[in-house]
Amino acid sequence: MTQTIENARKLPDSPGVYLMKDRENKVIYVGKASSLRDRVSQYFRVQGSPKNRMLVRNIEELEYIVTENEVEALVLESNLIKEHTPRYNVRLRDDKAYPYIKITNEEYPRICIARRRERDGAQYFGPYPSSKAVREMIKIASGFGVRRCRKKLPCPPCLNYHIKQCAAPCFGEVTKEEYLDIIRNVTSFLKGKSSELVHSLKEEMNRLSEIQEYEAAAHLRDQVNALEELSEKQRVSMAGKKEQDIIAYAASGTLGSLQLFHISEGKLKGRDTFTLNTAGSDDAEVVSSFIKQYYQDVKPPQEIIIPFDIADDSISRWLSEKGSKLKTPKNVTEKGLMNLANENARMLLTQKALSESKDKHEALAALQKALELPVAPSIIEAFDISNISGTDAVGSLVAFENGEPDKKNYRRFGIKTIRGADDFAMMAEVVTRAYSRRKDEGKKMPDLVLLDGGKGQLNAALAALSGLGLKLDTAALAKEFEYIFLPGKDAPVILPEDSPALQLLQRIRDEAHRFALGYHRKLRGKKMRESALDGIAGIGEKKKRALLGYFGSVEELKKAGVSRIGDVRGISRKDAETIYGFFHKTQANETVKKFGVEQWQMHTDDTD
Repeated sequence: MTQTIENARKLPDSPGVYLMKDRENKVIYVGKASSLRDRVSQYFRVQGSPKNRMLVRNIEELEYIVTENEVEALVLESNLIKEHTPRYNVRLRDDKAYPYIKITNEEYPRICIARRRERDGAQYFGPYPSSKAVREMIKIASGFGVRRCRKKLPCPPCLNYHIKQCAAPCFGEVTKEEYLDIIRNVTSFLKGKSSELVHSLKEEMNRLSEIQEYEAAAHLRDQVNALEELSEKQRVSMAGKKEQDIIAYAASGTLGSLQLFHISEGKLKGRDTFTLNTAGSDDAEVVSSFIKQYYQDVKPPQEIIIPFDIADDSISRWLSEKGSKLKTPKNVTEKGLMNLANENARMLLTQKALSESKDKHEALAALQKALELPVAPSIIEAFDISNISGTDAVGSLVAFENGEPDKKNYRRFGIKTIRGADDFAMMAEVVTRAYSRRKDEGKKMPDLVLLDGGKGQLNAALAALSGLGLKLDTAALAKEFEYIFLPGKDAPVILPEDSPALQLLQRIRDEAHRFALGYHRKLRGKKMRESALDGIAGIGEKKKRALLGYFGSVEELKKAGVSRIGDVRGISRKDAETIYGFFHKTQANETVKKFGVEQWQMHTDDTD
């Protein structure tokens, strides 16, 4: 680990992609950065999410690839994730090969189904949610006369010509120019511009009728009817002619459900559903990762509507190069469609959760056996402490019932009696406060108390429970090797990685950490807005966030010299000198009085 940290500090201050490997030399995470040195170093400096803490413990080696800019890094990141399928990256669990419609790059192009996009000069449309939808659209396209056969031209006509499903360029029934006009019409149809196509076809149909070309006019009539029938099947309409995708997302633990609605010409043309393994990532990271993976191979629409803003500007720049942009719902119609997509995402998540309910009951039974509990623990409550060097310390309690979060019984605690970084004492305080009132009111106690930590946290919690006169089944899950510590046992319980019991405990522990960390960040954010940094000229909200994110607290910042302050991304040399001068103004005055200006300058240089 020490060698890994040293390597992180030696990375270049350039945009690029980093690959983290475990002791078996397997890639476990791929990420991008505008500055490789700053981004990778953050993993070892700042307390992060449960996923990041697990990731850091497993890193044995770092590799990196420098790119010209962050957008180029984003594309490379997506390609490497697909290649290596790293354990800690967000990934589509279903990973279905959704079908495309392909118009080949030939002298007389043909239409067919494709399972992936290739760099072969062909035109690809989709992906579509099902093969049935693709076959229906190809059938309509064939009605225009596009060929489907693989035969080498010229050749005798096949059955498709005789049933009027091909214009038969194979034996010169149409000229090349006429056939390419057909291709242009089909392309327009597949791009969703069916209303324009219907209008032009009706004009041509009327012209043919006037000159008594009734058979040709009837053929166009059938095409128009097919297009209008397809259009009538759309369930939702909205104003405007833009092509839009609407992304909605719902999650529970590490299981995520995503709905993608496709809007074209003001109509809902279709939808895709995805089940994701979130790897413990937050909602914004999941949606960002999905956008990068999905639109790497799929041409994005003019607008992609997402449920919340994404802070990663490189995604917007990358999409802009593809002719698309991100936005949140702005009008009533867009908000209504987003609500509909959200409802579908939640329903899919519920269905997935129900399908996994049997597994949860098995996990609870396995947990009962592994921890030698008197009953299967239907109610589990977990505690975690979050702080940085004892500052803004908070505790969390999360409750799970039958393997599912019971959020109405979540609790947050600001640490009141402990000063300094004493996690054991903080754990004792939180456990005491959580159960003292519940005991007085005679409310139900949990079947199992789970602590984020090792023997120290376990002993502190047991002492707190004993002080309340309570005896509850208690266990601690240590992060280092995922060992489970139990009262009265020196040796930990070690379960295999694929154990349902261990995975359930990890999920509950990680949720407790997420909840505590969210409260901790909220308090830090509030303090940041009201911090001593407010008095420094030229240091706004963005620079305050960067400084506190780098140093962790104002106290640590005060100890830093000008050069170290200047290492913070976004802080110029002038800013660093201003910040240093602000915190050392009194010291400077005293030194000047005692030693003179020259000695003060030497003192500043030494500190620097």
